[in-house]
Amino acid sequence: MFFIDGHCDTLSKALDENKSIYKNDLQFSIYNSNKIGGGIQIMACFVDTKFLKNKNGGFNRCNNILQKFYDYQLENKCNILIKNKNDLLKSLNSNNTNIILSIENGSAISENINNVKYFYDKGVRIMSITWNDDNELGCGAHTLYDKGLTKLGENYVEKLNDLGIIIDVSHLSEKSFWDTISISKNPVVATHSNVYNLCNHPRNLKDEQIKAISKSGGIIGICYYSEFLNSTKKGSVKDIVEHIKYIRNLVGINYIGLGSDFDGMSVEKTATGVDNINGLNNIINELKLQDFSDEEIKKIMWNNWSNLLKKCLK
Repeated sequence: MFFIDGHCDTLSKALDENKSIYKNDLQFSIYNSNKIGGGIQIMACFVDTKFLKNKNGGFNRCNNILQKFYDYQLENKCNILIKNKNDLLKSLNSNNTNIILSIENGSAISENINNVKYFYDKGVRIMSITWNDDNELGCGAHTLYDKGLTKLGENYVEKLNDLGIIIDVSHLSEKSFWDTISISKNPVVATHSNVYNLCNHPRNLKDEQIKAISKSGGIIGICYYSEFLNSTKKGSVKDIVEHIKYIRNLVGINYIGLGSDFDGMSVEKTATGVDNINGLNNIINELKLQDFSDEEIKKIMWNNWSNLLKKCLK
């Protein structure tokens, strides 16, 4: 069962807990991913706001997370990083797990726009703008006063476009989202966000936002975090499929993917049935129960993300 998943926080958690990304007791591991048939995991360097108290704190934190990944490759004498279209095409014909590096929270650049190129050279191919809080680039989903992107934020979006780094709009405030849409000339993605009309959480996307992402040619990665799935705060695989169905009915099947957020949440707050990577088959089974065709399931599980990456990676 091949998959492409738009977001996990395993790399950051493995660093903090001194665990391997290959074999561990976390929600995602390369070992378990290989066991179910392999795929492509978009693996985030999550820069928590607690690391931003000191100058260059975000930059240093992100580098430490990246080093965790490069140490893994060095220790295991392997190269599983996808940096370009050729790497992607090879990985699509593999039964192993390969990785695309992303950054969650643009504060990783520590207010230096030149650090975008630095991270590109380090292999990062997807970057978000904010986390939940406001930062030097713009306002996040939990903002108290939505002013949108700052001037630096506007320059940051343009820089991502210029380098071919995919823009992740998850965690943005509404105005920051629309500022990004108005500036970006390339597809934008929401690596781990759900439908606001099904669960009115500020991290979820309203219909017009979903339409804007699809119009850009982007992808919405459906997140397994219960609080983004329903109002009871305990979601299930059925809820995940409800969000998929809603987007399919609104803009079509071609703009939906997976965006688990594994290891960015506790098991208790994860939708029942997908506690970890081994639960992917439960999503497939539920899609079949709800009369999704084999072709539609293939698109959701990996092919939509694959098509987007083929367009965007150089």
